[in-house]
Amino acid sequence: MHRLNGDYPVEVRIRIMAGQVYAASELGMWCFSPSGQLYYSTCPNEQGILALLQLNGCLDYMLDNKKGWDKPLILSDSLGMVFIAESILSPKDNGISMHILVGPFFMNTTSVKGIENALRQKISSIQAQRAFLRVLQKVPVLHISALDIYASMLHFTIYDEPIHNSDYYYQIEEKEKVGQIELEDEEKLSDDKSETDRSVDIEKRILQAIREGNPQIMELMKSAVSSAQGLVSESGNQIRDARNTLLVFNALSSRAAIDGGVPLQTVRTMERQVYEEIEKCRSISELHHLSNRMIDSYIKKVQETKESEQISKSIRETCDYIRANVQKELSVDDLADRIGYTPYYFSKKFNKEMGVRVTDFIKTARIDYAKMLLVSTNKSIQDISDALHFGTRNYFSKVFREVTGVTPASYREKGSM
Repeated sequence: MHRLNGDYPVEVRIRIMAGQVYAASELGMWCFSPSGQLYYSTCPNEQGILALLQLNGCLDYMLDNKKGWDKPLILSDSLGMVFIAESILSPKDNGISMHILVGPFFMNTTSVKGIENALRQKISSIQAQRAFLRVLQKVPVLHISALDIYASMLHFTIYDEPIHNSDYYYQIEEKEKVGQIELEDEEKLSDDKSETDRSVDIEKRILQAIREGNPQIMELMKSAVSSAQGLVSESGNQIRDARNTLLVFNALSSRAAIDGGVPLQTVRTMERQVYEEIEKCRSISELHHLSNRMIDSYIKKVQETKESEQISKSIRETCDYIRANVQKELSVDDLADRIGYTPYYFSKKFNKEMGVRVTDFIKTARIDYAKMLLVSTNKSIQDISDALHFGTRNYFSKVFREVTGVTPASYREKGSM
């Protein structure tokens, strides 16, 4: 047995982790020989998932690297299934002892319809499609954060050392569909492209996803772009160069959101908020996480815009006006007068279309702005309360706690940690 740091052989540690991840998320773990022979798995649908692993090319991709994988490898396919893989390397000859996989799981944005379409493209038999679909229905659906958790757990279990998500490897197949967006021939990622070209290609796809409000490509593309962006400092200050890179991408993303139909004023507000957060970042890791949140925000805003066709233009414009003017006096009478409605009709219409009273919407918008002020400025809580027209600090704190679950002081303290 191969021993790493610690009291237990790595095989025992893998077995312990297998029980933990299954108990936590019903995730299976797999152990393969260097040639791809299955030693064992804890996956409850072993045969069906193994067939898909062989069919979708993920297993071949892992085995093609004859030196093994010394860091987590994120495998994925057109069905949306995700696996985390890593190799146990022999300390004697630096060869591969075995391959370990965790999974599969779906990201929380996976579309059942998309899975069915992808199955039809891979498998002609209706009976086989239905059989595989029954297997896939039992695959757990996890948030993107679970990928980082289990990948870091796997690496620590094998090598007894922490790892950052920027060090992961990612499977990016040029002929795969990523999140149901077909890659055009001239845009496909090819093996002979430089890392810069790959990064540009991936960024194009993210901007495409923003324009379409398409969350299905969001998770994989964010991971891929973070792995492809090997920042080279041109000014001698890597953090400053990284901030500048994200500032440019924020501007490009905001234009894509406008193309997707998001009102100009809404986009400008989002762009300004991201800009302020970028300038606060003090590490590459912070910028990486902010980049992911930024992409999420723009895609979701375009998606909300496309899904809000049932909300009238006058109410959408009123919401945008409220968000952009939270530091001004806002009253139901004035808002109604802006769009030519009586206060009574406006209040009823707003409540019906938005599912919330106008006054509550204003309070929530002000609290959202207050959160930004708390973590990005040194303004006192009293000054923020006054600027947002809450009347008294006590009332501001009461409303803030109702919306966020914490006091303004607690929120500021956590944001500065």
